[in-house]
Amino acid sequence: MTWEDRVRLVRDKGFTDRQAAFLVTVMLHAGVCLGRHYCDFARIPYGRKMHDFFQLLLARRYATSRRCGHHKARLYHIHHKPLYRAIGEPNNRHRKPTTLPRAIERLMVLDAVLADRECTWLATEQDKLAYFTLTHRIPRPDLPSLHDPAAASREGLDEILRFR
Repeated sequence: MTWEDRVRLVRDKGFTDRQAAFLVTVMLHAGVCLGRHYCDFARIPYGRKMHDFFQLLLARRYATSRRCGHHKARLYHIHHKPLYRAIGEPNNRHRKPTTLPRAIERLMVLDAVLADRECTWLATEQDKLAYFTLTHRIPRPDLPSLHDPAAASREGLDEILRFR
């Protein structure tokens, strides 16, 4: 699925192009964000548009929020399964609730993604596989991978190999 396909499918859920593109970015790279991330992404000042967007996400129950350490900023977690399903990632690990230290790590990843928009970021396992096996012709057995016996037993398989 291409970036444009993902944005179009999220836009069809009732968002503007800008909002849909931001949601796809957050869902693929972090699952969590702050209001300032939307402002940076959209190149808008902190204010009503940002507030209305996150109120919409909360009202539709697409996201939850919690106060950050200094009680001024709010951390938003995008977790709505139909949104993730729309972008082809229904079981993405970013949907799961996370601890504050892990959320901070994810926010730093999102900061990096938003800071360098010219760079192509490979967010999903499928994106990485396609890039390295099709573009660079690296054989699949030579790619870094992780054996996941717990996932294999849940799915009734002998083995699941996840590429990182």
